[in-house]
Amino acid sequence: MSFWNPLRAGLACAVLAAAPAAHAAKPLINLGPKTASAAAPIEFAAGDDLSKAGPGLIWQNEKNGVKGLRQVVIASFQVEFVMNASAASTGSSFQQSKVSYTLSGPSPEDMQAITDAYYAKFVEQLAATGVTIIPLQDALARSPGMVRLMNMAKPAPYIRGGANRSGFYSPPGYKFYFTPLDGRIRGVGDSMTTTGSFVPEEMAMKELDAGVLGVRMVVDFAEIEARGRGVLGMRPPTARVKSKANVALLPIDTQLWVLTPQAKSTMMDQGHRARYALTSPIVMPDSIVSADDTTTRSSKIGDGVASAIGIMAGVGGQKTRTYEVTVDPAVWSRDVSAAMNEVGKVMIARLNADR
Repeated sequence: MSFWNPLRAGLACAVLAAAPAAHAAKPLINLGPKTASAAAPIEFAAGDDLSKAGPGLIWQNEKNGVKGLRQVVIASFQVEFVMNASAASTGSSFQQSKVSYTLSGPSPEDMQAITDAYYAKFVEQLAATGVTIIPLQDALARSPGMVRLMNMAKPAPYIRGGANRSGFYSPPGYKFYFTPLDGRIRGVGDSMTTTGSFVPEEMAMKELDAGVLGVRMVVDFAEIEARGRGVLGMRPPTARVKSKANVALLPIDTQLWVLTPQAKSTMMDQGHRARYALTSPIVMPDSIVSADDTTTRSSKIGDGVASAIGIMAGVGGQKTRTYEVTVDPAVWSRDVSAAMNEVGKVMIARLNADR
């Protein structure tokens, strides 16, 4: 499918109209946090060129954070695959509505293969800009900071969560850790992967005279929106959860970051981290085969752009709905890989322009 058919052109125009400026203005008081704002979604299929979506596709926290960057060590490279997702809403009479989704189709081997292939592509794209990439094992041999960082990290793949469950995959030889603004699925049990990570990262930056680079991609399969508390924390009159099956590369959390001496450190985003974040959900509808209501076992196969099913659950009482979303592993792998390659290419181009 061509990216610039009338439907996609309309979506792209919405992205440009809703997207933030190419980079954020500097605040008067630099306390952070520095985060991107989500823009309109873009429908995507393998072969589409996301560089045509315009500068608003990628948000950056500052313009001069990577000036003079010549070499980097890739310290963190992770792809998060959401496998279970849920949300609940409680109304003023304590009636509750809950919706849960489970992904079916891809195997752990599929997820690891996507991660490994994307890592190879990313390294190829980055090296093509002239940036020297210090191999991880060389960095570990030369930098006590890198050794300390890897000792804090967890082996990958790293699976965590229950009702909201994700698998975090990294290339062979890499471990997994969170950075200060990785807030989507971080919990107290992960504090050792987060607390103080910027300290060994900055040690490595100085010891290697190189930028410390990280990549994070987040692949989801369902949109769930629960009605929350209103004004003054009051519960809504009725409990309500809206949801739909929707394979997507998520914005905000999908990003590339680099620690450099030029980048600013804030109280909320510790470490001298220049960030390049995706602003638009990159939705991939082609791989969804079915979405089964496993509460009643009735099958619903939907239609429309980026949606297999759309439901609104709960207007009173206690209601729980569960769904199993099945994707074609081959089509899913193809489109997810292509989307990550395109987003990574645009991020790298922006980084290279800033050097």
